Amino acid sequence: MISLLQRWLTGTHHRSVDGKHLQLYLDEFTFRFNRRKSRYVGKSFCRLAEQLISIQPTTYKEIIARTEPRR
Repeated sequence: MISLLQRWLTGTHHRSVDGKHLQLYLDEFTFRFNRRKSRYVGKSFCRLAEQLISIQPTTYKEIIARTEPRR
């Protein structure tokens, strides 16, 4: 798992990951990893889109000011 994460960070972000955004990068990796063998990607995307439009948007200032990840 660690090696997959390292390859993803190297290939996608060229190892330029800022520590204060690390949790967001890890969340994206987890989402992509869990989705890779899913038969129902379209259904998952629809659920994700529904969740995204039902919550309040997060501004960049809120992301960088946050000390604990939102659950």
